Amino acid sequence: MRHPFLMRALLGSAGLAACITLLSEVAHAAESRDGRPIIVSGVSAPNFAGTVTVSVKPERYFDNWERARRDARKNPALLHLIAPARELFPDQQIYYVQAAVPRLIHWRSDATEWGQHDYWASADETLQHGYGDDEDRAIVKMQALLALGFSPRDVYLTMGKDRVGGPETVLIVRYDHIYYVLDDTEGRPYPVARRPEFTPMLTFGYGGSWIHGYPRGVAGKSPTTTVVASAASALGGQ
Repeated sequence: MRHPFLMRALLGSAGLAACITLLSEVAHAAESRDGRPIIVSGVSAPNFAGTVTVSVKPERYFDNWERARRDARKNPALLHLIAPARELFPDQQIYYVQAAVPRLIHWRSDATEWGQHDYWASADETLQHGYGDDEDRAIVKMQALLALGFSPRDVYLTMGKDRVGGPETVLIVRYDHIYYVLDDTEGRPYPVARRPEFTPMLTFGYGGSWIHGYPRGVAGKSPTTTVVASAASALGGQ
């Protein structure tokens, strides 16, 4: 689902001051709805594309992320999808998944498919329906790479803004210390450094969730405050 009002949805009626207070808290692990922590060892903050991240708990997206991270590695349709990639090298598997998923899952809006404005389907749901939007296809890509043996520490669902295409949700994969963007096309994956037109804003991972900002020196303000202010400025520009 496209997200032109991400900042409003994330912050609600709270102002920037409340946002800074919220985002300045000590980093927390992501939690499921019943409060049990989702523990993934060795998690590192996804500071890519020149950004600095601050850990957040965006309650607006809890239910969506809960569906997104449901384990689909034993789904027969997913296993059939990734079968040709089993013997490939990891970088080749990334390329394969990026090309294969859009061919299998045809684009359709949440409003048409689910009757909702913003619904992140689980990979099982999307594979059963055969249709999905950018988030849904990114989720299937994420589950496909997990089924191929990629670590949960290295896959992220990132909401951002593309200078050409507008708001977009993509899969970010870390391989060999490089972050790759798997966007909502059949085009080849690109290292984040080669996609300067994409601005990350909010990232979900198996070890937490983060808002992105660009550090800048402002007299009298803490680094966290300036990072959050920068992120808020980017989000508000949608």
